[in-house]
Amino acid sequence: MLLTGIVKDQNGTIYYITKNSWGKEGIFEGYLNMSESFVRAKSVSMLVNKNSIPKGIREKLGI
Repeated sequence: MLLTGIVKDQNGTIYYITKNSWGKEGIFEGYLNMSESFVRAKSVSMLVNKNSIPKGIREKLGI
């Protein structure tokens, strides 16, 4: 899965726009919205591009 964006519904609930590995199946062509609580509960690890990490934190981490 690839998290491609963040949206909020009318109640302020956060969802991650997720591209799944199933291909372009279904009405959303392979994308779905996963609640923040679901992603937190089911994710084992995440990988991010180092350029998405704020410069100050990258410097502290030495990357």
